[in-house]
Order: sequence, then C-alpha cells, then structure tokens
Amino acid sequence: MIHALTATSFLDSASYTLVMSDEFNTPGRSFSDGGDPTWTALDRHDDDISASGEGPLHFYNSSMVGTGGGWLNVSTGRGRTEWTEFDSVEQVYKTKKKDFKSGMVNSWNKFCFTGGIVEISAVMPGSPTTAGLWPAMWLLGNLGRATYEASTNKIWPWSFDECDRELQHAQEISACNSNGHWGLIPGRGRGATEIDILEIMPGAPGPLPSTEPPIERPYGAMTLQVAPGVPGNRPKSGAPPLPGNDGHNGFAPSPPQDWYEHLNYMGNTSINPFFYGTYLAETKPGEPVHRSKLEAFQADAVGAIHQLRAVHFQKAHKYRLEWQPGNGGRIDWFVEDTQPDARGRGEHEHDFTAAPTPAPKEEEDSESEDGDGGDGKKKKKKKKEDKHATPAPTPAPSPPPRVDTAATPPGWVHAFSIVDLSLKEATRAQIPDEPSYVIFNTAVSSTWGFPYDTPATCKKCYDCSDPACACALPPGFCDTLDAGKTSMLVDYVRVYQTDEHEKHVGQKHTLGCDPLDHPTREYIKGHEYLYMRSLPFIDKDPLKPIANGGGACSADSDCGITGSCSTLSKESFWSTSDARVCRCGDAGWTGPHCRSHAAGDDEPGAFDIVLNTSWFTSRIANLYLPLPVIVAFSVVAAVFAGAFVATLQKKRLSGGVYVGLTQAEMTPRYNLRGRP
Repeated sequence: MIHALTATSFLDSASYTLVMSDEFNTPGRSFSDGGDPTWTALDRHDDDISASGEGPLHFYNSSMVGTGGGWLNVSTGRGRTEWTEFDSVEQVYKTKKKDFKSGMVNSWNKFCFTGGIVEISAVMPGSPTTAGLWPAMWLLGNLGRATYEASTNKIWPWSFDECDRELQHAQEISACNSNGHWGLIPGRGRGATEIDILEIMPGAPGPLPSTEPPIERPYGAMTLQVAPGVPGNRPKSGAPPLPGNDGHNGFAPSPPQDWYEHLNYMGNTSINPFFYGTYLAETKPGEPVHRSKLEAFQADAVGAIHQLRAVHFQKAHKYRLEWQPGNGGRIDWFVEDTQPDARGRGEHEHDFTAAPTPAPKEEEDSESEDGDGGDGKKKKKKKKEDKHATPAPTPAPSPPPRVDTAATPPGWVHAFSIVDLSLKEATRAQIPDEPSYVIFNTAVSSTWGFPYDTPATCKKCYDCSDPACACALPPGFCDTLDAGKTSMLVDYVRVYQTDEHEKHVGQKHTLGCDPLDHPTREYIKGHEYLYMRSLPFIDKDPLKPIANGGGACSADSDCGITGSCSTLSKESFWSTSDARVCRCGDAGWTGPHCRSHAAGDDEPGAFDIVLNTSWFTSRIANLYLPLPVIVAFSVVAAVFAGAFVATLQKKRLSGGVYVGLTQAEMTPRYNLRGRP
C-alpha cells in the first residue's frame, strides 16, 4: 500500500515521521476482544448515564465493527439487546434493554502516543439532515477507559499539575500526593483528558443562534475537555460569553463572563455556544460511580463548531490534529475542504469480506517499508532513557506563538486552535501531556439531537418498532437506519511524531501507553477491576491475549495472506477433532484468521524497566508454540539432561578430570581391599 512516511506540519513546516498507520485494506479483520493487537471493539452498554435516566440508547456490539472494501466500518442499526443487571438501590436484579446497537473501536492500552500529528480520512454516517446519530473521532488519556465510568471517575478530564488543597479531593491523582504508589511519580498531577478531533451533529438545516459566523447543521464540534474548569460567572449554554455591562445602557452593571482567551477560530468556524462543559456533582443513588460533595468539580469544554456539508457524508475527507503537549504546548484542528475526487461510499462498504475497490486517491510520498499491506501500526525506535533519571522540570508557559495561516496548504482549513497560555490564565490547567489512544464510535443518545420539547402526552420511549415512540425520536431517524448507510467509514488513520523537540513548542513527543515520565501500566494493573465489565459480564482481565490463529475456516483463503487452514487433530497432539482452524504461518500476521499485522511497541515501558524486563524477554513471554512442539522439546531436553548427568557420573567414577572437582575427587579410587 502506498502511503506517506512523512508529514509536514501546517504550523511551522517541520517534517514529521510516520510512527503508526492503519490503512484497513485487509478485509474480514476481527476487532472483538483478543482479535487485534492494535484495536478492540467493545461488547458492552455505555456507562455514560446519570440517575435521571438520560443518556445512551445503544449497546456497543463488536459485530458492528469490521473491514471491507478498503474501509474500517463502524455501523449503527436497529436491534434489541437485553441483559440482567443488579440494581444497587432496590437490591434486586432487573432486565435492561437497548433498542439500538452500534460500534466503538479503540486502541486503549495497546497503541498510545503523546503529541504529534494525527490525520484521519473518513466518511460520516447517516444523513446530514437527520438528527439522532453521534459519530465521533477522539483521543482519551490511557488512565481512563472509554465507557468504563469507574475508571474515569475523578480521572476524566483532568490536566492539572499543581497542588491545590481545594481541588485535591476531586482529582484522583493529585500533585499533592507525595507518595508515588502504583509506579506514579510523586507530586505529579495526572488525569485522562479528552481531545475531540470531531463530533458530528446532523439535523435540520437553518442558522443556529449565537454562532458567528452563522453555522447550521450539519456541523463538526472540535473540543478540548479539561479540568479544572472555570469556577463561576460562566457563560450560559446557548449564548456566547457576555462582555459585561458598565450600566450606561440602563441595565444593571455586570462583570464580563469568565472564559478562555487566545482562542483562534478560522474559516467557517464559530465558538460552540451550546456546550461549555459538565459539572460533575455529588452523585445520587443508582449512578454507576460515587462522588461526595467535596469531590464534585467543574470540567470545561473549550470548543468550536465547524460548518460541514452533505459531501462529508458521501465522500472521504481528511481531518488533522496537531498536538504539542504540556507546558507551552498547543492544539490545532484542520479540516480538508471539499475534494471532488475523494473516495465515496460503494457497494462493498458493508461487506466485511470484500477487498478494496479501486478508487482515485491522492499521490503520496513513498511505499510502506514494512510490507504490512498498510494494516497495523508501525513504530519508530525510541531513544534509550535512563530509568533512574529524575524528570526535568517543565518550563513556564510562553506567550502564544503567532498562527502562520500561510503555512496551511491549499484545500485545507485551519479551523481552531488552543494555546497553553489560554488554559494557564483561566484555570492553571495545561495542554494535555498524557499518553492517549484513538477512538472511533457512533453513539445514539437522547441528549444529542433528540427532541427536547416533546408534549406531555408523548411516551418517553425510543423503539422504532413502536409507533407510540415516534414523537420522542428525531423525524426520519428510523428511516435512516433502515436505509443502510449508517456506517462511519474510515479510510485510514496515521500518526506522525518527531524526536527533534526543538522543532515544536511544548514538551517532547512520546510513543507507547506506559512512557517513563507518565506511566500507566502499573496503576491499571493495580486497579484492574475499574477497567473490566460488571456482572452479568465476567472478565478475567481487562483485555484478552491476542489470538494467534484458531479461527474457524474451510480453506487457506480464510486465513489471511500467509495463514493455512488445518484440522485441530494436526494442531494438537491431544485432539482428535476434524474441525478446521487457521494457523498463522508468518510471524508478521496474527489474529483469529491471521488478518492483522502483528504490531507492538519497539521499546519497553516504565513498568518493564522497573522490573528490569528486556524487550527480548517480553517477546519470549508472549511467544506461541504448538503443544506438540512443547512436548517434543521437553522430552528432548529431559533425555539430554539425563544423558549428561549419567556421563558426568561415569567420568567421575573412572577418574576423569573435570574442572570444579576437588583434588581428593581426582585421586585414583580404591577398592575395598585398599588397592588401586
């Protein structure tokens, strides 16, 4: 697959190197837990719900995510899912149900990065004029697992590295903590910040109030969600921040509302006046997590909305995020303008077995050097780090650099930017510097595009098959699901970084989910129960080991490029079954059907370094060997060891000289009569 091995920053024209790409060209990949070394598709309901009953209407099902026709396909459809769950308030088991199923796939605890360039080419799902779907492409810090609210409670979306005794109780990992438990660095505040590359709001067209320039649906929201937030005198939802009033117009004097300065909105982009953040209050009985009144806090959504068009739902467009992490850093969002020759929806978009279809694509730099067919991640080598080194102090933030709009190439719009000084001045938060992972999902939520002014006689239900629920559903929503074009199609995702830190503002770029200066693995291992599903689902570990073959097959063609299809009796000495399964014959491919590139970190993380575990031994620990090979090796080793011991004993008895024997042992032995 031809794809770019370098990328040029749109801000400073510096050259960045490809560190990860997935082109999704191999059809039929499995993203269920244990099926892919880079991605995991969820099988669970969404914890993002409050005691008021508002929230998600979908159940995430891994079967709604797949590859076909050269796309990653994240689908949404009608379909009831029921399960039994314990009600902690009423102390009884209850049957729960969702009438929609959808897909979420992410790289949590598999592929993470801190800083760099992310570029995604994608087609948005559904109809641009029909509300109800909530597609998103976003990043989340690895300390929080998306939809697992127990893992994100008081972790999301903190990006605060100061000791503040008033905020300490609300931030789970506070800079006030002087002890470094679970491998964490003492005195360093941590969290799981959220960077929304794009969240799509479709719906009926028409100018929206309080937007400048005027924006209408569909639009894309670009947001940094961060804590702590602005504590008081905040702007009100539905209106821009008010500048204040000195009383000369007859109204009572009022101070200007507090919000972030130094924000840049460019092109057809406005401040997002509809969402300024979330107050995470003291929880009520029935909510999935607990927060006391002392632990309540404000989280802010610093965001913009950018005008999209119908073509974004028909053809692939590129979306780019340039992220320079930490103190002095910045985040910039870019959107590709309309490209008439871009890939569009095709007849194979829902076929998870179809090979890529020829389509016009732009000329790229050079060919992939790893020969992986463009699937899986490609990691750069990282410089060795001193495991005993003390992290260097971070410098004070500098004034925001001038935005060089001339560096943005033709065909792109530099839509939105946030600089670190903006956060520092408002709340003393900082641009995120957490190792973060990539998420693609489409939600269905009563809080996103659904009617909010329904009559009192309207039955609050969300079932397309029940006519009584029609008044609570967006007009045309059920028809859109039935039309079969409710898939977010991702052409590729690519991540670029640089080791030359002087080329960019902010702190250095890192690769991996467990970097030395922001470790996560030991904390996650110590709190695994927060990252696993609750009953009735039973998880032994947050993530299953990656399957290396074993998927059902009928021919070699079912087992990827290099795999083969053989019976279980040939694979296992103990099996007599004639069932046929895939065997991955090449170390470069893995997964149940050998269709995923065997990706992995090039260097050990903080946890491996602490345990003095080398890259080689970590690979040996995960090495797969068939049982017959293990048995044969054990037998040979036992025979060899027995022969060696017998030979040694024989030599010693016959007077042979061996290094390590004492002088007395080397003298001739005597028989019972005392003669040699």
